[in-house]
This record gives sequence, C-alpha cells and structure tokens, in this order.
Amino acid sequence: MKTITIETLFGPETMSVPRKPIKFRQIKAVMETLVVREEVAQYFTADRRYTAPNQVGELFHFLRCEAKEHFFTMHLDGKNRIICLDLVSVGSLNQSIVHPRSVFMTACLSSAAGLICVHN
Repeated sequence: MKTITIETLFGPETMSVPRKPIKFRQIKAVMETLVVREEVAQYFTADRRYTAPNQVGELFHFLRCEAKEHFFTMHLDGKNRIICLDLVSVGSLNQSIVHPRSVFMTACLSSAAGLICVHN
C-alpha cells in the first residue's frame, strides 16, 4: 500500500518566490547661503568668537522690539564662531512652539560643535 503525503498529493514543492527590491529613503541636506548687505556685515562679523552671554545679547538686541515670539539657534564651530543661524520658530504674541527635533536636526546637519538658543 502506498502512503499518501503532501508531496504525492500536490507534487514537489517548487515555488519560486519573486524577490522584491529593497528600497531606502535618502535624506539630502539642502542649505541656503544668504548674501548679507554691507551695512549688516559691519554689525555681524563672521569670524567673531562668542565667549560671553552679553555678546549674544548685543547681537540679538533687535528681538526686544518684535511683536511676535522668535526662537533662533546659533550653530557654532569648535572656536565658537557662528557657522549657521537658524530661525526655528516664529510664534504668536506670547508663545513660540519649538520641538527639540527641529532644533537638533539642523544642528546635526550643519555639523555644529556648539549650540546657543535665543528667544525673546
């Protein structure tokens, strides 16, 4: 007597599974360089080292007159020079919503060694 198995009923298992391509998402950092007018270039020098809080306060003194809340981050290199200024959020009259992810994402993209958060 012959024994019945799955192989005798359905034949040998020769299923070919199609291979699916693996897909990855690639994130590309896009930075924009702004050309600053000459009057501002005297006020804001690129090679200045920021070592004291009053230097940052003097740089952002214009925020005192703003009607809305602003949140900036200054990205610094290893010698405390600014490599990037990021306007993270412009809020309403009395609040500005800032998520840590948006602060640190741009700091990582600019390869910042230091970070200073500025808020009015």
